[in-house]
Amino acid sequence: MLFAILAILTYLGALLWITPTLAHLETSQKLNVKAVFLLGLTAVIFHSVNVSQLLFIGEGQNFTIMNVGSLISLSISGVATLALLRWKTIWFPLSIIYAIGMIHVALSTFVEGSFIKQIVENKGLMFHLAIAIFSYALFFIALLYAFQLKWLDSRLKSKKKALSPVLPPLMTVNRHFFTLTLVAQLFLTLTLTSGMIYLQNFLAPEQIHKAIFSFMAWIVYSILLLGQWKLHWRGNRVLIYSISGMMLLTFAYFGSRIV
Repeated sequence: MLFAILAILTYLGALLWITPTLAHLETSQKLNVKAVFLLGLTAVIFHSVNVSQLLFIGEGQNFTIMNVGSLISLSISGVATLALLRWKTIWFPLSIIYAIGMIHVALSTFVEGSFIKQIVENKGLMFHLAIAIFSYALFFIALLYAFQLKWLDSRLKSKKKALSPVLPPLMTVNRHFFTLTLVAQLFLTLTLTSGMIYLQNFLAPEQIHKAIFSFMAWIVYSILLLGQWKLHWRGNRVLIYSISGMMLLTFAYFGSRIV
């Protein structure tokens, strides 16, 4: 519980650096990237220790929905924090990511549950789960970028002047969104391939929905990438496809556990 409290406090500390900048977009307030990065990185370290304590127990691995959600949130926070060193466009999504990180740490720590699995000895399955989680994390960050794209596009169309250095150029955000989605799609392709190789019951009746929804998400994201690359999609269309793909992946990963 100690590391959970420390993770929540450091996530909160990072948010306290981010929020004032977002609250004063019309000013020339600058980003304090170094402070946020150090706090975010510390929060990710505490978060990872907390997840490992909850996930790896004596009987095996405790894959409750809360623990898996916290593990995915940790991946999202880790990727976003490291991206901050090179991508200032991550500043807006970072506030949401850290807030979600705080919530997941609290839920996984204080909501008890048990769903024991034994997967440590199965290296192929571990690889499959790792790339599936990483793909989901990248797609989630890309979804936040899609919202940011929509917001910036609406702001430009309404002719509101962006005086704050915290507001990134629209084309830069669009390029980063495309990069995130493309890399996530490559990992999703690898996830589907590894699932067919390492999961003996990949197409079993009780597991078939995962394959179907994952493949549907793969198709949706393929159309999105093609539309952005060839037709220069932007705005509502990008957002709708991103939301649809994310929903399909969520059904694939968590559908059987929620119902």
